[in-house]
Amino acid sequence: MSTKGKQPKLPELIAYYETCNRAEGKSPKTIEWYSANLHRFHGYIRDRHISDSLESMTIRLLREYVLYLLKRVRYESHPFTPAKNEQLSPATIHAHVRTLRAFFSWIVREGLAGSNIAQDLKPPRLPRKVISTLTDDEIRVILSSFDTRNHIDARNQAIVMLLLDSGLRIAELANLAMDDVHLSEGYAKVMGKGKKERIVPFGSSAQKAVQRYLFKDRTRAARAEINNVFLSVKGLLFLSVQGYRLTENSIKLMFARLAQRTGVQRLHAHLCRHTFATRFVVNGGDVFSLQQILGHSTLEMVRHYVNLASNHVVMQHQKFSPLDRLNLRK
Repeated sequence: MSTKGKQPKLPELIAYYETCNRAEGKSPKTIEWYSANLHRFHGYIRDRHISDSLESMTIRLLREYVLYLLKRVRYESHPFTPAKNEQLSPATIHAHVRTLRAFFSWIVREGLAGSNIAQDLKPPRLPRKVISTLTDDEIRVILSSFDTRNHIDARNQAIVMLLLDSGLRIAELANLAMDDVHLSEGYAKVMGKGKKERIVPFGSSAQKAVQRYLFKDRTRAARAEINNVFLSVKGLLFLSVQGYRLTENSIKLMFARLAQRTGVQRLHAHLCRHTFATRFVVNGGDVFSLQQILGHSTLEMVRHYVNLASNHVVMQHQKFSPLDRLNLRK
C-alpha cells in the first residue's frame, strides 16, 4: 500500500474518519457505531503487538481479525456485562466487516492509500431468519393490559398502538415532534435513516389513543441537558414521567417489562414493525406503499414480509378451504 508523505497511525485515521463522518452529517448513532467497531479492531492489533501504521494493514490481517471475531464470546472483557457462553452473532460480525470495508474505502478516497485492501474482504453469510409477528390474541392481551386511568399506561398504550399501526422504528418514535403529527388527517412526518423525511399514515384506533394521551396524560414539558447543551423537549410527542426526552433505551425497557407483565415473552419494540408490515400485506396493501411507509431504500426487506404474508394466506386457506369444509366423500 503506497502513500505519499508520513505514514499515519490507525488511531489518527480513526479520529479523522470520525471528523469526516460528522462533517458529512451522518447520524450520531452511525458515527458511534463506526468508531466503536474501528477501536475494537485497533485493540485487536495492539494486543497482538502489531504495528498500527497504515503500511502494516493487509487483507490477511483483516481476514485474521474476522476469524478472531468468529471465535469471540459475547461481552468478552466487557467491564459491566458478564460474558455469555455464546459466540458473536453473524449479524454483528457482518457489521464489523462492513465497517472495515467503508473505512478502507474512505482511506483511498482521501488519497492516503493507492488501493483498498478491504475490497475483497467477504463477510460471513447471514442466516435467513423467519420473521416473527404478533398474533391477534397476543395483541389483544397486550393492549388490554394497560389501565388507561394511569397516565403512564395511557402513554405506553399510545406508543404500542402507534408502533403497531405505523411500523415506526423506536428511534423515529422517540424523536417524533408534535408539530409533525397530524391526528385529524391520520399521518405523521417522520425523519428516518439517512435524514430522509417521509409520510407515515396510521388508523383511527391509534389516532384516538394518541389524542387521549395528548389531552389527558402528557406530562408537562421540561428542559433536558444533553452534552452540556440545553435542548427544549417541549415539542416532542412522547415524554418521560418527569417530562424529559423519552430515550430509545427507555422504550426498550418499557417493552421488556410489558413482555413480563403480559406473558408475551418474545415481545420487543421491533416486533411491532414486523407485525405491522406483514399485516399490511395480508390485508391487501401493495409492496411499493409498504416500502415508502417503512422507509426502506430497496424492496429487499419488503420481500420478506410478502413471503411471510403468503405463508399466512396459505395457512388461512387450509383452515377455511370451501371444499374441505363440505367434508366431501372420496
